[in-house]
Amino acid sequence: MTAGSRRPGLFVLLALFAMAATADPRPLIGQEEPQPADSAVAPDTVPGEPVTPDEAQAIRDTLQRPPAQYSADWVDVVEFPLKVIGWPLDLVLVRFPGWLAGKLTAPRPPSGIVRTYRAMSAWGLRPTIRSTIGPRSAAALELQFDRYYPFYVHAAVSRRLSQRYRTGFILNRGDYWLTSEAKWQRDAQTPFYGIGSGSRADDRSFYRRDWWDVVARTGLRATQSLIFAGGVAYEHNEVSDPIGTSNSIFGNFPIDSLYGSAETTEYLRLELSGTLDLTRWRDFQQSGVTAGVAARSFFGLTGTDSDFRLLTGFLQTYVPLNEQQQLALRVITDISRDDGGEGVPFYHLSRLGGSRSALGFPSARFVDYDMLSFMSEYRFEVWRELHSRLRAETFLFFHYGAVGETLGSIEGGDWKPSYGLGMRFSRPTALLGLAYLGFGSEGVTAGIRGSWPF
Repeated sequence: MTAGSRRPGLFVLLALFAMAATADPRPLIGQEEPQPADSAVAPDTVPGEPVTPDEAQAIRDTLQRPPAQYSADWVDVVEFPLKVIGWPLDLVLVRFPGWLAGKLTAPRPPSGIVRTYRAMSAWGLRPTIRSTIGPRSAAALELQFDRYYPFYVHAAVSRRLSQRYRTGFILNRGDYWLTSEAKWQRDAQTPFYGIGSGSRADDRSFYRRDWWDVVARTGLRATQSLIFAGGVAYEHNEVSDPIGTSNSIFGNFPIDSLYGSAETTEYLRLELSGTLDLTRWRDFQQSGVTAGVAARSFFGLTGTDSDFRLLTGFLQTYVPLNEQQQLALRVITDISRDDGGEGVPFYHLSRLGGSRSALGFPSARFVDYDMLSFMSEYRFEVWRELHSRLRAETFLFFHYGAVGETLGSIEGGDWKPSYGLGMRFSRPTALLGLAYLGFGSEGVTAGIRGSWPF
C-alpha cells in the first residue's frame, strides 16, 4: 500500500474522534450513572477565602441572637410583686437558717472542752446545759452520774437558782420496766397572774415552791404500739416568797383564796396512763397518729384536807407533704377536779402557756381548772448534712387555747391565739433542740428548748 492510499484512513480516524467528543454524555438506557465522591462535591457553604474578623462576628451574632420578647401579660404583672414579697421571706426562712446551720455544724477539730466532756461521759459523769428545769427557771447546768447503771444520781442548778436533786434506779427488761426515784426540787421563781382567762399580764407575781416526792413506777408494753404505766408516790409541798425578786404573790393576792399558799400539803399520789403510738420515722420525718391519757389521784395525808384528780389527754398527728415538708397537729386538754376538802392547790391547776400548750404566751400565763389547746406547725427543711446525719428545718406555728372552770364554760373571749416561727435541729429520729419567736396579744416571746412536746 502506497502513501497516497493510507491518507484517507487517517481522515476517517480523525472524524470518529470528533464525533465522540461531541456525543451526548447521558448514559444509555439501563446503564448506571456514576455518582461523584463526597470530596468532589462543590463546597457551596465554605467560602473559598479565609473568613475576616467582621464576618466571624456576624456569624456569632446570628448564633447568639436572643429569643423573641413577647408582650407582658397578667403572669408578669402578678409575678413581680410576689417576688418582692417573697424575697425577704426566702432570706429569713430559708437562706439564713441554711447558712447558720452550715456554720454551726461545720467540722472542726475537738477543743479542750469537747475532749473533757467526752472523757467525763466515758467515765459515767455527764454534764448537760438545759434550757429549763422548771417554770421560768432559765438555763440550767445539769450533772448526772450513771457509771453504776441501773443506779443514777442527778443534780441541776439554774441561773435563777432553781434546783433539782434526785437519785434512783431504772430496771428495763424490754417489754416491761421498773423505776424508783427520790427527788427534791425548788422552783425559785414560778409566775402567777391570777385564776381565769381574764387575768391581767400586769398582775404577774412570783412564788417559790419547794417539793419532794418518792415514787415507784412500772410499765408494760402490751403490743408494739400500746404502752401502759402506773405508779404510787408520796408528795410534800411548801410555798414561800420567791428567790431573786421581791414581787411575791403574798403581797399581791389574797392568800385565803389560793389554797396551798399558806399551808404545807402532803399527798399520797396514784398514777395510771396509757399511750397508743402508731407513728413511724423515715428520713427525719415522723408520720402517723399517737394518743394518750393519764390520770393522777391525790389523797391528802395528816393535816392536808384535800382530795382531787388531774386528767390529761392528747392526740397528735403528723402528715408529711414530701421529703422536706410536714404538717404537725396536736390537741391537748387538762382537767382538774375537786373530790372534797379544801380543793385543788393553786400550783396543781391546769395551765395554758409555754411550749406545752401555747408558745406565744409565757409559761403558766393562764390558770384555771380546765385547759384546752390546739397546736399546729408547718415544718420545712432548709439544710441537711452531707451524710444525712443532721437536719435543720424552719417551722411556722399557730396555737389556739383557752382555760375555764370547765371545758363547757369556755366561751369565745376565753380563746387566746398565738403564732410565730422557729428553727429546729434534729437527727434522723430525734430532736436536738430548737429556737423560736412567738407573737400573742400581750407581746413577743422568745426562747430556746432542748425538747418539744410533739
